[in-house]
Amino acid sequence: RFAEMRNVTAARNKPLMASSHSSRRKQQLKTKPINPFLRFSVILLTFLSLLSIALYSNRTRTRNEREAVAYSLWLEPPTTDDLSSRVENFIVENAKNDVAFKLHVTLLGPIYDENERAMVAKTENLVREIREKMMKKTTTTFNIRFPKGAQVGQTYFQCVYLEAELTSNLLHAREKAIELFDIRDARRYTPHMSLAYGDDSQGERLRLKLKADEVFKKAFSLSNTDEENEDETYEESFNATSVSLWKTDVEDKSCKSWRKVKEFPLFP
Repeated sequence: RFAEMRNVTAARNKPLMASSHSSRRKQQLKTKPINPFLRFSVILLTFLSLLSIALYSNRTRTRNEREAVAYSLWLEPPTTDDLSSRVENFIVENAKNDVAFKLHVTLLGPIYDENERAMVAKTENLVREIREKMMKKTTTTFNIRFPKGAQVGQTYFQCVYLEAELTSNLLHAREKAIELFDIRDARRYTPHMSLAYGDDSQGERLRLKLKADEVFKKAFSLSNTDEENEDETYEESFNATSVSLWKTDVEDKSCKSWRKVKEFPLFP
């Protein structure tokens, strides 16, 4: 009988012992440290995978841009405008290595695309949107002002320039262009009219700026016989009459391959 009772007790304790053994096993698994080599391998593989994806994406984008054509949207002043003639003279007189370009204020660019017909259609839609916005404001002038005078830049295409004021009309046109052309990585916008292109030193850029200040000095000062008001100033400006679509290969620093695709009048 004693043996029978011991067997019954053992049978009852068996599940408890098994459960205790299982709990200890789980605890050992939980507390067992991860192999450092395994952890390093996982991190390294993850890093290499992400790096491969980034390099592939960048290579694909670079290849697409290389195969596509670079376009730009320009706001151009009338050829009969007084400011136009003075800026054109300055560009020609100070051009280096025969680098000459048409005066303009870039609205958006470069825009890479292979379909010129689509680019023309989008530009036409953009001009229509700008025109409708202007009509709602009951105005027929797209005035671009340059209150700060000549400025020194840090890039080839912004060597020396006249900085334009970012007015509501200009901002609306810029945002609408970004939307219609589906530009997702638009750069910081500094509207301007370039006076010179070049990789000049800072000293040479400052020299050109001082020269520009002299050239445009009369435009900034009002002729006045009253001595108290002889230093009164006003800002340079022009009324943009059209938006132009240009092919502008940014690798061609001579600008000789640049050409106008089509011009769209803002107020026909």
